[in-house]
Amino acid sequence: MVRLFTLLASFPIFALGQIQEKAAYQIKEIKDQEVRIDAYLNEAFWTQADTLLLGYETHPGNNNKAEVTTILRLAYDKNYFYFSFEAKDPNPENIRAVLNDRDKLDDNDTVSLFLDPFNDSRRAFFFTTNPLGIQQDGLFEEQSEDGDLSWDAIWKSSGRVTANGYIVEGAIPFKSLRFPGTDNIQTWRFFGVRSYPRSLLKSFHSMPIDQGDNCQLCQANLLSGLQGIKPGTNLEFVPTLTVSRFDERKNDSEKPLEKGKVDNNIGLDARWGITTDLTLNLALNPDFSQVEADDAQLDVNNRFTLQFPEKRPFFLEGADFFNTPLQVFFSRTITDPLYGVKITGKINKNALGILVARDRINNLVLPGFQSSETSSTDQQVTNIIGRYRRDIGKKTNVGLLFTNRETEEYFNRLGSVDFFSRPWKPLTLRAQYAYTETQYDSLLVAANGISDSRLSGKSINFQATFETRNWETVFIYENRSKGFRADAGFVPQVDYRRYRAYIERRFWAQEGGWYSNIGWNVGGFRRESTRSILDLEGIWTSAYFNGPLQLNYWINPDIIWQQSNGETFKLINLWTGFDIQPLGNLGINGWINFGGAVDFENTRKADKFQFRLESDIRIGKHIDMTFNHRLLKLHLSGENIFAANLSQIQAAYNFNPRLFFRIIMQYRHTIRNPDLFIDSEINRLDKSVFAQLLLSYKLNPQSVIFLGYVDNHNGFTSNEPFEDISLRQINQTLFLKIGYAWRP
Repeated sequence: MVRLFTLLASFPIFALGQIQEKAAYQIKEIKDQEVRIDAYLNEAFWTQADTLLLGYETHPGNNNKAEVTTILRLAYDKNYFYFSFEAKDPNPENIRAVLNDRDKLDDNDTVSLFLDPFNDSRRAFFFTTNPLGIQQDGLFEEQSEDGDLSWDAIWKSSGRVTANGYIVEGAIPFKSLRFPGTDNIQTWRFFGVRSYPRSLLKSFHSMPIDQGDNCQLCQANLLSGLQGIKPGTNLEFVPTLTVSRFDERKNDSEKPLEKGKVDNNIGLDARWGITTDLTLNLALNPDFSQVEADDAQLDVNNRFTLQFPEKRPFFLEGADFFNTPLQVFFSRTITDPLYGVKITGKINKNALGILVARDRINNLVLPGFQSSETSSTDQQVTNIIGRYRRDIGKKTNVGLLFTNRETEEYFNRLGSVDFFSRPWKPLTLRAQYAYTETQYDSLLVAANGISDSRLSGKSINFQATFETRNWETVFIYENRSKGFRADAGFVPQVDYRRYRAYIERRFWAQEGGWYSNIGWNVGGFRRESTRSILDLEGIWTSAYFNGPLQLNYWINPDIIWQQSNGETFKLINLWTGFDIQPLGNLGINGWINFGGAVDFENTRKADKFQFRLESDIRIGKHIDMTFNHRLLKLHLSGENIFAANLSQIQAAYNFNPRLFFRIIMQYRHTIRNPDLFIDSEINRLDKSVFAQLLLSYKLNPQSVIFLGYVDNHNGFTSNEPFEDISLRQINQTLFLKIGYAWRP
């Protein structure tokens, strides 16, 4: 993902220059020819197809001539969109390619095809493969300027390394795409990208980029000649069967785990193209157990609720239709739904999203000015989300969003309007206004000591970004009132105003230089309550260097004034970090921070030391391992207040592109000094171990078999004379999950 975002980031970085209008690529239809996706390109239509060179180095270069040749060819028939890349390399032994799970192609050589079927420069599908044909796909949204790997499509790919480089071939079913339903000849936007990771990471595009234009898709190549294709009112059914058993230790007993009953869960996900423009998704009794373990996070000396990313397929499909600048809809607030129904699509200039889900549990974030809490009740809650966005011209859109969460006594309703525009090539404007009304029920009021059960509030967000190749300036303003609640989203802080601004200068190496670029920025921020009470303010400066061995080094000193419980603390910090890829099969990154910090639990100034170190190791083409460790330590007058350690190991053996075995282990270890805590009734030592074993077979993203085991151990000591403790198993889970995508 990091490499993909590097490519995307290289796209809008600026260089002033004139880019001439490009002629449309003429795609040819395949008739009465057999097509084999085998990366040999020996079918006759490939020799007859028009060619397009990826001839422009856009990162770190400024439309320099690409140093290696990459040829893109396109074709189609009534059912598939075909593409091939012929990637030449004078030193094929340096090509970086490993077997891996789909969507995990960091540090690999890759080629990517971006498709904007609506030709509106708003969003694009992208399809990426490495030289072995491993797939990565997702959505690129112009408004967020980001690539989202959570979208998955069913398509075919193949790749092979040759004596002169590598060849990739792909076939995308039109059923997997969304595009206008018309009998006329269609014009799409598209472009090809090649990632070339050597000592410097370089990217080559199929078109020159006016890097003084902040609209990425506006500069894409044009594709013409598509006719007689239909997205169709296709149906897709994905029945799932999950068999699991959860064993646990109850009531802190010393007895062995009590075996749970075997739970059989049958569910159904369905997808129907209602029209060529609208798609219906349905989930009945879905099993949303997490096959992919959440990344471990430290939660000590932290005031606000942690957020974990969405990984469930039903919510990922069409998720971009619900995006707004402020995350007032976050699908992981829907925890255990009985059912979910969703309609998404785009009709001409109108984008639409509607989601209805009935959840067995009502999970909430209770936000505040300087902290937040979570709460939950065993009450079924109905979620209704509605989103509408209208394109105005080529570079402006306006959107509306409505959310409603409701039980018999509780409700939270939100209405929002948002705005996005690029009035000038380097300038991007984003704004959003939201208003909420909330009624807490008696259970929530009693459990959380809520003083006012009826609330209303507003939120204002504004961001202006001016970016050229050499300069970037950003200004951000936020204002959220005390009564603002976005229970269907993730908004952990309210009752504040925030101002943030910075300016950055970049310096680029000459063509053929030994490094990529260096840069420097300076900025400041202030966050205060709506009554002008300081929460946090500061100034910072930062410098960075991108050079050989894909080295990125940065250093960032700052001065911060932090308020806690009515006291203001001046904190001076130094941050520094690096990311390096010395070998194709080895990557290392990390950072260190030391200086002043606030001990929030005891309301005092302390000294802080923390670091994070991560290493990615690949052995051959089959073994992929990641190790990372984080330490956070607060100390006072030379004595530790606490020291928290978090380690994670992830190792996978990839038998082939479809089958892998993976183990994840997470270890937490926190030591506290009760003598330095106001509340001495604390655990002196906490330890825990999480382990997951997973055997995965994926015929495609929806047709899967997962066989897994999850184990949790923990242990702690109270405020007694210190002694080490042994870990004790508290629960374990065995599960088998089978899903099959059927398209009648």
